[in-house]
Amino acid sequence: MGKENNKVDVMLLMRESCALCQEVLTKLTSYMKNKVNIDFRIIDLDNDNNYTKKNSAITPAIWVNDKMWYAGSVNIERFDKKINELIDLQ
Repeated sequence: MGKENNKVDVMLLMRESCALCQEVLTKLTSYMKNKVNIDFRIIDLDNDNNYTKKNSAITPAIWVNDKMWYAGSVNIERFDKKINELIDLQ
């Protein structure tokens, strides 16, 4: 299977009422614009009371392939490096 067929699951757990969450959302949304090998989901815990799959006490939280990578702010350059390394390993 070629590298272009590998998908990385990225999920942002956030709250609409959280200013830091909005900052992380802006960064990730911009980053994801040209990423065809990433499935990006946003879970807004203020509006989704039924979500119970991950630890939802920490926001913002970025989960990659079911592992928490970041809690709080994100360094997009480091995130990009880690994502690219993950894609190369798959």
